[in-house]
Amino acid sequence: MTYQEAYNQLQAIVEEVETEAVPLDELPDRIRLATDLIAFCQNRLRAVEVEYLDALERISKR
Repeated sequence: MTYQEAYNQLQAIVEEVETEAVPLDELPDRIRLATDLIAFCQNRLRAVEVEYLDALERISKR
């Protein structure tokens, strides 16, 4: 899964919840999925940040 795919899924879940389109019985599953997607996105952003900072460090040493 890519960051963009996870982000899009998360946005869809938020919209469903905000518009009350999710049946109550499905809400716990959607919340768990949203939590997993948030963790995935946060981890991906942290990894990209580390790569970015490493690149900046390598450039500054030249």
